[in-house]
Amino acid sequence: MRTVITGSSGLLGSAVARLLLQAGHDVVGLDLRLLPDAPFRQEPADLSRAGEWERLLDGADLVVHTAAKVGEVGDPRDFARLNVDLTGHVVRASASAGRLVHFSSIVVHGREFADGVDESGPVRPTGNPYTDTKIASEHLVLAAHAGGRVRATVVRPGDVYGPRSQPWTVRPVAMLRSGSFALVDGDRGVLSPVHVDDVARGAVLAGTTDAALGQVLHLSSDGGVAPRIFFGHYARMTGTRLRSVPPRVAAAAAPVVGGAFRLLRRDPPLSDRTLEYVTHPGSYSVTAAARVLGWRPEIGLDEGMAGTEAWLREQGLLAS
Repeated sequence: MRTVITGSSGLLGSAVARLLLQAGHDVVGLDLRLLPDAPFRQEPADLSRAGEWERLLDGADLVVHTAAKVGEVGDPRDFARLNVDLTGHVVRASASAGRLVHFSSIVVHGREFADGVDESGPVRPTGNPYTDTKIASEHLVLAAHAGGRVRATVVRPGDVYGPRSQPWTVRPVAMLRSGSFALVDGDRGVLSPVHVDDVARGAVLAGTTDAALGQVLHLSSDGGVAPRIFFGHYARMTGTRLRSVPPRVAAAAAPVVGGAFRLLRRDPPLSDRTLEYVTHPGSYSVTAAARVLGWRPEIGLDEGMAGTEAWLREQGLLAS
């Protein structure tokens, strides 16, 4: 199987590439920046505009689209260009490919939803440009599938942690070490951590299972996890203590801290958008992925964190 992966230098794209290579498939990665010593073919490509890269998708068995702008800082127009317009380019270039797997995100359900929400639950724009452009991009893909222009599946990963994960591994560890990390109201919120290798396995199944065509599938944890439990693993690794701030303090500080860091074009340790992510009220059902793909997360939190700690130490991101 010849697979083209957009965003192949990123966390999810590189994980999917590794899994496909292990299964003996041919992989071509497209990205603006290339991984050093990658074990698969890489081509530099600006997917936000037409170019030679489109020819590589012609006749591919599978296109896995992970390229996106992720984060809490930036011009909303950039999020629209890189998450929506770029996806449109990939969809059009995938017209002659066998099928397309598009990476969306569970954040499309917004701030408020029932615990255990499944894929039929409503998507809710929040004003966060990342959330809102993820909603728009998956609608674009599903409309193209319904119109017969591509054969597509949309996957929505949960809170993806593990080696190379910036938002759910590298960043909280750095914040704990610097003393800038705090829980909101103790255990307020429900996290849905899923190991990057489990997400990659689900994406490959989505791209090779006929029953997945036209489906939207959650690839998340099987049930929610309290923030204190999840981040407690990192606190143990860093030898720090988890602190908590009252929700009114966090809400008041978030726009101030977020605004200051936006001026520096850096991800803030706290912003109103951060609060949206870490105080979700419930978990996400993975019943559909189990039924359609035979997928459930296999890497438990303790096992996943053990491997993550080993990687953090190898990278020098934990104190010796």
